[in-house]
Amino acid sequence: MRLLVSPEAHELGLRHSRAWRLAADAPLLGGDGLSAEQVAAAYDAASPLPDGYRKLLAGLGYPDVVPAGERLRTLLDTRGWRSHGTVVDAVSVATLRHGAGIGLHRLLPTDDDQHLVVGRATGAERIVPAFSTRSRPIPAGDLIYGVPGPDAGVEPFAWLGRRDCDSAERQVAESDQEALLVVLGCPGEEASHTEAIGATVAEVLRSVRADITLTPLPLAPE
Repeated sequence: MRLLVSPEAHELGLRHSRAWRLAADAPLLGGDGLSAEQVAAAYDAASPLPDGYRKLLAGLGYPDVVPAGERLRTLLDTRGWRSHGTVVDAVSVATLRHGAGIGLHRLLPTDDDQHLVVGRATGAERIVPAFSTRSRPIPAGDLIYGVPGPDAGVEPFAWLGRRDCDSAERQVAESDQEALLVVLGCPGEEASHTEAIGATVAEVLRSVRADITLTPLPLAPE
C-alpha cells in the first residue's frame, strides 16, 4: 500500500499527509490504557494548536466546525479523561498535543496492492459511520480518504466535512494485530508537523506496548 494525495487535496493545503502501518505481537486494542496523570503529563494544555486545522475546515466550506484537537481538549476539560485502551489513548495524546484529527483503521488483505487515496468526494460516495448501521451520503467536495472502490470511486475509510467520522467497516476489531494510522496534516504546516504526530504515537506506545511497531507508508509518485 502507498499513500496517494490527489491534486484536489493539495489545493486545500494538504502537502504533507502521512500514514503508518501498526503491527503488534498481540491484539492492538489490548492493554490497560493510560491514566489521567499520564495523559496530563504528555501534553501542555496551554500550548496553542495550529490554526491550519480551522483553515482546512474553512476551505471545505465549514468555518464554524471546531477541529478535532480543540474539541478533544474541551471534552477533557469538561468531562475528564476516559481511557479506551493503549493504542486509542496514544492517538488521543497525539491529538491533544498537536491538534490533528488522526485516523486509526482496520486493514484487509486486499489493501496491500491498493493506494490509500486522499481526495475530495464526488457526491456519489457513502459511508456507514463508526458505531452506526445507517449509510450516509458524503457531500461533494468534502474530504475523504480510502482505497479505490469497484466503481472507480473511493471506498472511504474516513470523512471530514460538517461531520468528522470514520467508517464502521474499518473500525479496528478486538482481534486485529495490524492497523493503519493516518495523519492528514493541515495548511501552513511543514512535513515536520505530521512526522511529529507519528513520533508522538510511537513515543507513547514505546512506554506501554513495546511490541507495537510503526512503519511509514511509502508515498506514491504524484
